[in-house]
Amino acid sequence: MIRSASRRPAVAGPVLRTTLFVTLLAAMLVAFTWSRTRTLSAAYELGQLQREHSRLTAEQDRLVLEVEALKAPAALERFARTRLSMAPPAPGAVFAVQAALVRPAVEPMTGRAAAGARAASANAGRDAEVPGAQQVALRGPSRVAASGH
Repeated sequence: MIRSASRRPAVAGPVLRTTLFVTLLAAMLVAFTWSRTRTLSAAYELGQLQREHSRLTAEQDRLVLEVEALKAPAALERFARTRLSMAPPAPGAVFAVQAALVRPAVEPMTGRAAAGARAASANAGRDAEVPGAQQVALRGPSRVAASGH
């Protein structure tokens, strides 16, 4: 009886080792297959993103050229005449007007009445001599001319 009991473990050892080896081999095969599948999937996605990047770069280049073409003075003039129905003013329709400088009636920091604050019309003669005064061109009939003054 002792001999039969000692032979069983001898047969179970190689079967156990073979089962363990086959299981380990199957696990490695599954891991390799999973890794390869993930690699191929990532490579496919990378290819798609590279194609999209190329397409978007080409579109950006085209749009930059289009913007530069639209910024050209001739293109702006053509757009203004055709789409906006704009035209240069007729001779004599533009009047030059001296812009009045407006002085605040209240000091900005303190909120008190400014010293010597007067109406802009009272200072019109003096404002004409102020450096930085601008002339503004208005299109259309003058209000002064229309009122008869």
